[in-house]
Amino acid sequence: MTPRSGRGGQRERQLWFPLDNSAKVFPAIRTTHISAAFRLSVLLTETIDPITLLQALDDILPRFPGFSMRLRSGVFWFYLERNPLLPAIYPDTRFPCRYIFRKDNRSFLFRVIYYENRISVEFFHSLTDGNGGMIFLKTLTARYLTLMGYPIPAVNGVLPLDEKPLAEEIEDATKRYACPISFANRRQPPAWHHKGKIEPKGRIHVISARMPLAKIKEKASEFGVSVNDLLVAAYIEAFSRLQSATERQPRKPIVIAVPVNMRQYYPSLTLRNFFQRLFVSLMPGYRISEFEEILEIVHHSIRLQKNEKDLNARMYANLKSEQKLALRLIPLVLKNWILRLAFRFYGDSRITSTLTNMGQVIVPTEMWPHVESFEVIMGPSRDNVINCAVVSFGQELVINFSRRIGDATIERLMLNRLVKLGIPVKVQSNSESPIDAISESETILG
Repeated sequence: MTPRSGRGGQRERQLWFPLDNSAKVFPAIRTTHISAAFRLSVLLTETIDPITLLQALDDILPRFPGFSMRLRSGVFWFYLERNPLLPAIYPDTRFPCRYIFRKDNRSFLFRVIYYENRISVEFFHSLTDGNGGMIFLKTLTARYLTLMGYPIPAVNGVLPLDEKPLAEEIEDATKRYACPISFANRRQPPAWHHKGKIEPKGRIHVISARMPLAKIKEKASEFGVSVNDLLVAAYIEAFSRLQSATERQPRKPIVIAVPVNMRQYYPSLTLRNFFQRLFVSLMPGYRISEFEEILEIVHHSIRLQKNEKDLNARMYANLKSEQKLALRLIPLVLKNWILRLAFRFYGDSRITSTLTNMGQVIVPTEMWPHVESFEVIMGPSRDNVINCAVVSFGQELVINFSRRIGDATIERLMLNRLVKLGIPVKVQSNSESPIDAISESETILG
């Protein structure tokens, strides 16, 4: 950690605002085992200079007032309050998405990490979502490169530092855009979960798979589906094969949550949370043996749910629940207990895993020669012991699996499916476990 002082001992005006609609559950459910954090990384072509990175962070922070916050507890809700301190930067540790301790991180809800040629930012999910986090990372990287002598313009998701922050960037977009549309209750039954021995606190295994974007686009086009459809289908198939191998008569469905960036439907500039989730299910009674059948189910399920009216109805249902007078008047201590219970029985228990796809990252033209790739890692949760995150940059697509157990069967089954489809895969891992057998090395599949 790089030691820091405050802002000259002068306390800034205390800006505060309530958590956005999607953020309210995370303070209640996070523990030292379950961090509710995610990591975004950029790999540059040169080794990171920590002093310059720290200066870049200081330079961009005034442009992101919604990130200069600390979490506070009120009588009825948590809220965000301006943090008068300056953040530090940290050398990377082996395991990502660790719990962000308040005292160790000067009360900030994000931390900037560096290792060799990699810059990473880990965010507590109450602060922002993947889109807001990516804008922060791209702006930080652009400022860092500018200070290193490579001027980068403020375009393609890099915010201009000489302009004042916009009010829309810190708004709760759910409250702005949610309309009173009735939502057909499609409550999921309890989902099937991958079991295994939970690793010690803070230990997360990560397997990273890199593949040519053109190859997977070509294969998706052959099937008449999107790249995301293809990846979700391969992921579901992996769970289905494991379920069939471990249970004689599977009774619970496999349910994959697929986050959707709501900014593709509404012209929101918010850097806070603004997403909804789709749920793709594979019922155990289907007795499906062919990948093409699973792909067809996934494709039509996503098409059915991924439309503005359906997503807005989900958004409004969440907002209406938050605004119920009975819930609003419950003291925070009791409310946290209720939220934890609700999340356990109506959140994680209804989902087998999450696959999030950040899509194609676009950066300023001047930044391209200095960037090798981007990465995304989701922290696993209590019942979802493995999650999957996808991002593309240039001609490469990167999949990162993160899990709390030692068994890497899901990753192997999914990647083997992609290889069978003719997509070459290069694999890396942060694990020394013999189960992974790829520690500190690379394995070429296909």
